[in-house]
This record gives sequence, structure tokens and C-alpha cells, in this order.
Amino acid sequence: MRSCILVLGLLALTSAFQADAADKPSALIWKGSKDKAEAEAQLNSWDGLATMLENTGLTLPEDHPRLVQSKTIPGLKPGFWVWLLGTCASNEAAPVLEHLKLLAPGTYSRPVKVAAKKLACPKPPESPLRARDEVLKRSSGETVRVFTQDESESPDEDGRGESISRTRFYFVLFGKDGEVLATDNAEGDIDVSGNDPGAGPISYRCTGASVEVRKDEGMLVLTRSCAANAFAECGSVLSADERVTVTVTGSTVSASAAKRENVEYAECD
Repeated sequence: MRSCILVLGLLALTSAFQADAADKPSALIWKGSKDKAEAEAQLNSWDGLATMLENTGLTLPEDHPRLVQSKTIPGLKPGFWVWLLGTCASNEAAPVLEHLKLLAPGTYSRPVKVAAKKLACPKPPESPLRARDEVLKRSSGETVRVFTQDESESPDEDGRGESISRTRFYFVLFGKDGEVLATDNAEGDIDVSGNDPGAGPISYRCTGASVEVRKDEGMLVLTRSCAANAFAECGSVLSADERVTVTVTGSTVSASAAKRENVEYAECD
């Protein structure tokens, strides 16, 4: 009976601790070390990640990442130098951390005691970044991983421009230690509609975007099928299959221009 009561008490304390931690602000930490010089050297691997964060729309607070002593942030274990990416309210940290961990898996959060007015949380993108299953592993130890993100554009207030929804594919080269070395991107599925005063209605779409990993050739291939509407201008492309080849050279990754196959052209009366 006593053991049962003890277990129930421990469970209650654990639940209370977890609830308390969940309500606290979170510090988002990229890397760290007990040695300051070692921590400073970690910044050498920041540029590739910074580029990818900018491309995918995650914005860090001004002056971040920032190297700080952990003892200066109440709630963190003292004795470390850490790269702080921001501090977020409990209800704002999750989507930011999820985005960061896709590109820098070692990123973590810790509950801290920071006043609400002093919080500085990274701003997440409007559309989340998603990881795909395709992976190209190189014999030299680097890895290319594939991510997607939805994008959209709308006409201006005067109706000029087009309505566009697209899925962008990101091809990210990671080093042996998991750092982002390079990235390139290409369009996947896309749907475009609008009205050109000179040419009339505009409508075309590309669907069925998929990625094939060709390990023996050391490349990935993105394919999609595209088609214009029935009002396509005389002699213009009515439909085609498109292929983008993604290759790695040294520490760079490159997506080629789309190559068209099975092209059909609009007839001319």
C-alpha cells in the first residue's frame, strides 16, 4: 500500500514539474561548449544554415545567434557557452524548434525564467518546411536531403499579376557532422491563373512532382508534368514533362534548369 502511495506521489510531482516547464518560456539553443574558444569556432558552420533559414522564411531576432554564458539566463545549467537563437513564449516555441531541428538536428530548447517583455522569439514562416523521404548518401560521408515548402502569390490591389500556388523543393547537402554545406531548389507542383490584357486568360499547372534517387549516378531527379489551358497561344507549349537533375560537386549542390520532354505545342488555325 505504501509503495502504491509513493508511486502515485512521484507521478503527481512529475506531472506538476512537466506542467510547470510547459508554461515557462523556452530558450532555443543551436550549439554550445564548456570551452569558450571551442564554442566560438562552432560559428564557422553557421553560414550554410543561415542561408537555408533565410530561404525558407525563418527570421531570427536581431543580433542572433548570440554567444552567451548559460549562467546569465536563469533556468539554464551554468558552466557552458551556448549559441542562443532566441527565447520564446511557451505557446510559440514548438513550430520554430521543429523548423530548426529539420536543418540542425542538434538544436534544443530549455525552459527558462525570462520576463515576457524581454523575450525575443524567431519568426516562423507562413508555411512549414517538410522533410521528404528521399536521401542521397555519398561515399565521402555527405548526405543530400530533400525538403518541401508551399508558396503562394496573389494579384495586387488593382488586380495586376497572377494567382500562384507552388511547392518548392529544397535539396540540402549536409556534411559528415550534420552541418549544412550548401543548398539549391527547384519548383515542383505549381498552379498559375490570371488574365493578360493582351493575351487573355492565363492558366497552367504542373502536377505529379516526384523525386528519384539515382545512387549509382550520384544524383537526384525531380520530374513533373505540365500543361497550359486550351487558350494557349498558337505555337506555344501546350503540355510537356519536365526533368530537373540535382548533382553534387565537392561541397556544392546544383539543380539544373528544367529539361522538357514529350512536348506538345498548341495548334495554329
